[in-house]
Amino acid sequence: MSDQADGLRELVRAQSGTAILAEPPECPREAPAHTRSLVFTSGKGGVGTSNLVLNLALALGEHGQRVVLVDADFGLANIDLLCGLTPACDLGDVLSGDATLADAIVAGPSGVRIVPGAHGMRTLAEVLCEGPARLAAELSALEDEADFLLVDAGSGLSPGIATLAAAAGEVVLVTTPEPTSVADAHAAIQRLRRLPGPPRLRAVVNQAASADEAADVLARLSASSRQFLGTVVTSLGHVRADSHVAQAVRLRRPFVSAYPGALASRGVRRLAQALIDERRPQSRRPGFFHALATRWALRRVAS
Repeated sequence: MSDQADGLRELVRAQSGTAILAEPPECPREAPAHTRSLVFTSGKGGVGTSNLVLNLALALGEHGQRVVLVDADFGLANIDLLCGLTPACDLGDVLSGDATLADAIVAGPSGVRIVPGAHGMRTLAEVLCEGPARLAAELSALEDEADFLLVDAGSGLSPGIATLAAAAGEVVLVTTPEPTSVADAHAAIQRLRRLPGPPRLRAVVNQAASADEAADVLARLSASSRQFLGTVVTSLGHVRADSHVAQAVRLRRPFVSAYPGALASRGVRRLAQALIDERRPQSRRPGFFHALATRWALRRVAS
């Protein structure tokens, strides 16, 4: 058995604790140092995660960043709807082997490349069961061409979302100031911290009435996570509540494009600038999608 295969088994065992029952897929390649992978999720639905991620991707694109946006909110995917796209196929078709990644990628505004999510009743486990190894090579090649890889994982923490979170460099929890939303975000943090080698956790307050309200929510969420869970959650920023967001949704246009001077647009651009300012060489780790596909492939073998 090659040293390369041995190295992969040690890597996966360290990250997931999964027993290795058979030969793993090819050894994952290291991601380019400049690529940042961020998974966006929330403790509950209705906090505007998809809209925030889409507009953040566009704001990054406005700065000349190469952005790939993947809609992994299976069954409830709507990023294509939010920006008026009508894709012929989606990520579900790719994962089930009915289409190639090249077929599914669509060009979005500001140069952002979008992989539309699976619609209907297909779940993450169902669409992945047939072809993660083939998809992994395609997505890892796409990762080579991106400065930022943003993944909208939807709400809740299903096993699929936990797998996405474990493979990513960072997980961004989106919450609103509502007490129920903050409580659900705290519950999500509690589950994320149990992941092997947990990713860096960030938080964004969406639909904030003011900067002071957002700062208070972020401070309380960070303090309670540190005190009761022993987990560090750092602030990425906030986006103000803005009626222009709903108007843009009705127009099927991103609000940063439809209303560039709106409060929400300015807030999202601050988030984008913060991410750009933070860019630095990342630690050496497998590519996001290679790590993801390897994890699923090994779980399938083990089952």
